[in-house]
Amino acid sequence: MRQGVMCRALPAIVLLALWLAGFPNALLAAPAGDASSLRKETVKKYFASCRGTAAKDAACDRTRKEAVGILKESLLTLGSTADRVHVPLILGMFKSEEVELRMAAADAVGMIGPEDQDVEAIIPATNDAVPDVRAAVSNMIGRGKGKGISLLGQRLLPHRAGRAAETPVDAAKYSMPVAPDSAYLFDSSDAAKGRLSYMAKGKSDPAQFYRAKAKKGPYKWEEFRQQYRYQLQDDEEALNQAQKSAGKQLENEKPPDPTNVQAFTEYMQRIQSVSMQGSMGRTFFDTYQHNLYGTPTVYVLEERQIGQRSYPTRYVVVYEELAFKRPGYRLAWTTVPDEALKAAQVASLKEQKEEEAHQAASKKAEEAAKKREAELDSLTKKKDAGEKKQFKKGQSDLEKELGF
Repeated sequence: MRQGVMCRALPAIVLLALWLAGFPNALLAAPAGDASSLRKETVKKYFASCRGTAAKDAACDRTRKEAVGILKESLLTLGSTADRVHVPLILGMFKSEEVELRMAAADAVGMIGPEDQDVEAIIPATNDAVPDVRAAVSNMIGRGKGKGISLLGQRLLPHRAGRAAETPVDAAKYSMPVAPDSAYLFDSSDAAKGRLSYMAKGKSDPAQFYRAKAKKGPYKWEEFRQQYRYQLQDDEEALNQAQKSAGKQLENEKPPDPTNVQAFTEYMQRIQSVSMQGSMGRTFFDTYQHNLYGTPTVYVLEERQIGQRSYPTRYVVVYEELAFKRPGYRLAWTTVPDEALKAAQVASLKEQKEEEAHQAASKKAEEAAKKREAELDSLTKKKDAGEKKQFKKGQSDLEKELGF
């Protein structure tokens, strides 16, 4: 039964091998029976004149769709064998410019089951510019086994969808410096939330780069959260207020007719966008699990006085991408206006004063308790000393009386 499956898979292997080799003329030299003449000609034509064609050419578009369909079928045929011998060949398809083929490659490897030995080859695919490809790769990883694969699966949380390729955000627009030799991470970045993430390539050390640029730090992540707890609280409150305002505005709008698919889809997307505007929408970016990121370190790149507080308006969190086995870092900045932070200060300053008053009262009570304890200890010592002296005097009088 297994030999029969392997025989049926041979045409798929030949087509894929020739595709990856990039030699379309070799298709004609393939042994008879490896693939039908029509299929070979279709793929050859695509290689020769239609691959990567930007112009709107109806004939090429048709050829491209046919060639992609042939290769997609080949990928799934290989996946259905559940034979790991095909995994390296299929993983090579993640380099294809065709979105459909990259997604089909993820499906095929998922059918076979990725293992720890495939992690290094899979890592680049987890950062595909197309959201739907990243989602397919995430699903593929979920069907694998091994500690490395499991860790990689926990690291990936696709939160966007679509077939259009995303473009890395230019951090310079937000006055944020990017360390040399870094790779932009699509799923861990969202400029609207003030978070852009990167993975170091080669032997670059982002910690050394940002240490030289820091105004304050380094802080351990929890130390940073404690040091600036009221400032971060103000930022979260300002975000939540902006979300409420946007939500009320949306509530006052009349929803479009559901039969108008485009308008209704855009309306639902706006609702989803508003729901992610608050601080909860940023939780994914500001949660650093120890098993995924080790012990993050924070470098404050800019601190500004806003109202009655000094805020870390730009900072970077440097950590270890344990699933990727490389250093990583996340640029972070405040996205709310200064006036919104000042408004949020009103409540938090009151809370801070109450907390400080409570701490002062507690400290005073503690000092009073220590003073009472010291006085009591002193009295006890005096009493003990007095009793000891009285005892010695009594003992001496008794000895005299007895003639000793």
